[in-house]
Amino acid sequence: MTMSNIPAIPGLDHEMPIALIHNRPETALELLHVATGKPIPPFTAARVEAVDSSQPVPVERRADSVVVVRDEKGKATMAVIVEVQRGYDGGKRFNFEYLGEKYFSHWLEKGEAKGRAEGEAKAILLVLESRGLRISDEARERIRLCEDPEQPDAWARGAAVITSVDELFG
Repeated sequence: MTMSNIPAIPGLDHEMPIALIHNRPETALELLHVATGKPIPPFTAARVEAVDSSQPVPVERRADSVVVVRDEKGKATMAVIVEVQRGYDGGKRFNFEYLGEKYFSHWLEKGEAKGRAEGEAKAILLVLESRGLRISDEARERIRLCEDPEQPDAWARGAAVITSVDELFG
């Protein structure tokens, strides 16, 4: 084995930022906010969680750290994959894309479903409003907060023909 084949051992310049994030995971969120300007959602816990990801092919990828943000019920609301960069690597940005797909795709699916439900609720309310029907705050909330994926279709069909919003729920 030649010296060029020996893997480099990470130095202090690599390990220190990781130790900082492991000791205080909120640091990753603060850095993300500073770098992107995007707000961090409210949370009750930020924890370092699993960083390993193996594939069936003999390629193992390991993030330096993964910080998961959880709400008061323990539900994960956001994850930040932390990868220390000691120099510019144009392709590095995409190396962990599959990690997000593998571990966090359920969040994307939930986000898509939530967006679809919000759009359906908005459409139902627009139909009711355009027909001049009075919509109580309670009915508006019930339509917006509906979690049954089949219900909006029935409400949309009904919204076109009912004479009172109460008929949607009857």
